[in-house]
Amino acid sequence: MDGARLMNAAVAQRVQASDILRHCDSVSLCLSKGLGSPVGSIIGGRKDFIERAVRLRKVLGGGMRQAGVLAAAGLISISDMVDRLEEDHRNARTFAQGIKMHATPFCEVDVDTVETNILLFTINSPLATAEEFCRRMGEVSEEEVAETGRGVRVLLLPIYGHILRAVWHLDVSEEDTHLALGKLQFVVNKLEQRST
Repeated sequence: MDGARLMNAAVAQRVQASDILRHCDSVSLCLSKGLGSPVGSIIGGRKDFIERAVRLRKVLGGGMRQAGVLAAAGLISISDMVDRLEEDHRNARTFAQGIKMHATPFCEVDVDTVETNILLFTINSPLATAEEFCRRMGEVSEEEVAETGRGVRVLLLPIYGHILRAVWHLDVSEEDTHLALGKLQFVVNKLEQRST
């Protein structure tokens, strides 16, 4: 199984990762992103699978010398960072609820579908394309600083048509989420003012 999102799924479903993997014979697990390691993945499986993987890694030159520092970060990811994924999920839901309260009908979101740290929402207004909205969310203007007292950059990804993607991770706090909502309100207000 590609386990890039395994721990997020386990936390969201309130089950052990092993329950999700019950019918899998191997897994790769990404330790960066939400789990906070600077780099790295691990694999799991039967002994013969791991032996073949280790040999293949060596043949392809994938060994690293003095990788203990990275391994230590990986151990912390597994032992200490899994439970905190719920914070990312909660922050994504908070942002979705903020969109619903402060940016409807400009933006549309189904709050009930937000289960993990990934949020998809739609720009429903002809006042901005998804790309323009993302650009405005990611830039800081003098006008923003003058009106709000700070500049906030929010990185969003236009993924298809009018649909945007936002992702929460270890480096995005509850406070950051509220700042992002303030930025969203600022951008929506400025676009609406521009149209009048």
